[in-house]
Amino acid sequence: MKITNEILREFKNYLNNKQFSINTIQNYTSDLNNFLNFIKNKNGLGIVSENEITMKEIESYKTLLSETKTPKNSIYYTKQPTISPSTIQTKIIAIKSFLKFLNIIYDTWIDSKKIETKKYTSNYIETITQNEFDIFFKWIGEREKYKINSLRSQLFINIWYTSGLRISEILSLKTQDIEKWEARIIGKWNKPRWVFFTKSSQTLLKEYMYEREQPIPRTWYKEIPTNNVFISHNSWYDYWNIIKKETYCAIIKKYSDEINEQWILDKRITAHCLRHSYATRLLEAGMNIREIQELLGHSDIQTTEHYCHVLQSNLKTKVNEIFE
Repeated sequence: MKITNEILREFKNYLNNKQFSINTIQNYTSDLNNFLNFIKNKNGLGIVSENEITMKEIESYKTLLSETKTPKNSIYYTKQPTISPSTIQTKIIAIKSFLKFLNIIYDTWIDSKKIETKKYTSNYIETITQNEFDIFFKWIGEREKYKINSLRSQLFINIWYTSGLRISEILSLKTQDIEKWEARIIGKWNKPRWVFFTKSSQTLLKEYMYEREQPIPRTWYKEIPTNNVFISHNSWYDYWNIIKKETYCAIIKKYSDEINEQWILDKRITAHCLRHSYATRLLEAGMNIREIQELLGHSDIQTTEHYCHVLQSNLKTKVNEIFE
């Protein structure tokens, strides 16, 4: 059986029916296509057949991945020479899911359970303090060339830090969501939840929307009205469309690298860092773990509990304060 585009579309539908998020589906299909291209290039094939996906090919692909250099757009570019074991595993899991799909739908011969995968977890979570966030917030405001981009980036990280939203959830926000203080969003695994916005987010939104009413810098075009919050202001391309996730990850990485190179901060500031910092502040304020689970949109409370270890650094000091 040939792995045709039709079968790949069926695989996407299969993932969608299992209520995988859009981002997860995109990542799975991208990783699967990379693997199929690996087999094509290695064996000089036009289209890969099901019987050409063997354990030997999968192990060869693992070897290739283990030698793959860390891409420049990765937050780990200067930290590790090759992609991490956890990154490799996520790519292998995509292949495993595809083989499981083939077994279920087409009763193929290869057993996806034979593919060894190990769950990698880290006990370390980068977080930032309020003071560190303020420094980063000011840095972005000073580094952006145009005020409209400066306000957009500051609003973006402010919402990240004060609402705990995932990046894809932030990009889907409408202006009225922030204006009315709260919004009901559909998050990962199609799980609905309420999120809340702060006065600082509302103030920044007003400033940003006022700037959007002015002619766009460089071309002096007028903004096209839209209720989407985070849009492109580049009138040469992608004008007023919602900014892509990869674009904002690259923007945050750029400024995180710059502020570290200047020795102003010694922290990698990422989407996960800001989300973890949000959870940490709630924990330190004494909020119930189940309340935090609801705010973060976690299906399993064990995922939320993973954040608890960030408080361990304060335990020694607190114990010594109590028992002098």
